[in-house]
Amino acid sequence: MNPIGERVLARCKAQGAEDAELYISRGTEFTVRVYKGKIESLVSAESRGIGLRTFREHRVGFSYTSDFEPAALESLVDEALLNGRYNHADEANVLPDPQPFEALTGLASPALAGVDPQRKIDFALEMERRATSLDARVRRVSDAMYSDGSGQVEIYNSRGLAASFDRTVAYGVLDTIAEQDSEMQSGFAFTHGRDMDELDLASVVKEAVENAAGLLGARPVPTASVPVVLHPHAAAMILGVLGSSFSADAVIKRRSLLAGKVGEQVAAEIVTITDDPRLPEGLASRPFDGEGVPAANAASTGSSSARAFSGATFTTPTLRGAPTASRPGARSVPTRACRRSASRTWSSSRARLRGRRCWRASVTGCTSRNFPASTPSTRSRVSFRWD
Repeated sequence: MNPIGERVLARCKAQGAEDAELYISRGTEFTVRVYKGKIESLVSAESRGIGLRTFREHRVGFSYTSDFEPAALESLVDEALLNGRYNHADEANVLPDPQPFEALTGLASPALAGVDPQRKIDFALEMERRATSLDARVRRVSDAMYSDGSGQVEIYNSRGLAASFDRTVAYGVLDTIAEQDSEMQSGFAFTHGRDMDELDLASVVKEAVENAAGLLGARPVPTASVPVVLHPHAAAMILGVLGSSFSADAVIKRRSLLAGKVGEQVAAEIVTITDDPRLPEGLASRPFDGEGVPAANAASTGSSSARAFSGATFTTPTLRGAPTASRPGARSVPTRACRRSASRTWSSSRARLRGRRCWRASVTGCTSRNFPASTPSTRSRVSFRWD
């Protein structure tokens, strides 16, 4: 166990906590945007933080710090226990029993840390340059960005859990604008991988250009009932809208359209939506969730009927289910405004750059929603796949 974990859990016990859980996260981010052949913005940042949950008399206390010094760790424990005194008691406030989990290989690439920052900048510049030279109708690029990030997660609790994993991601995003006569259309594409060598520069440029130019001259069609083939981005957007409906917390609070519909038909017979957090190519894939519950493939709908909802240990007693490894981890509370990052800053020809943490949500075709602070996201942890 990490010495920090041992120290914090020992103090929790000494101060009267019945149970405690420690979530340690560390991460890096590099993001560069270019515009008209120059750097528009550049961020290089490192972050770290510790989230602590304490349990006493079925009350949960939470505290968070980015300071790893001994005095700060003592305050972390004291504040969590103090905060717990003001929360209501609930018998569902318990830690999950430790379970063995299977390691998930291929989530991190050590090579990413050794990539020269200039090479990353050149990647973004080359995306923009190629996009405006591939098709005469594409004269402008509204966004050309390269970003990567790495993250390390460690979870320890008073019931003997000690688990960790690393993850990296790199991706390029390109948004183009095609013009013909007085008409303008935009096209979007992205490429991603565990490190920069997995990115496909030629394909992302070709797709973004074709997506924009292909819409020029489009006309409405008469209203009709016809078979529809969804573009992966469109399918992912639909799933993104539906995603919150599969949350156990939303079901309990009656904020989900699927509340009370387990076993009922909610979609066409051919639709199956699967939450698979162990997809090797999924940017949000993980061996366990923020409570240390092992990740496993689970169908939210199958044969058109609602089967299960994604939830953490707190929500499952109400729905009489088992945790689905869907808790994002103690770092998600409080809000991101409480995160601190040690950043280096630069000046560019267009703006004064400042270190910051960015949280976004994006999709990998129809396969996943995303990871760290810089990526297509770390907030959203649900993966979707059409069977």
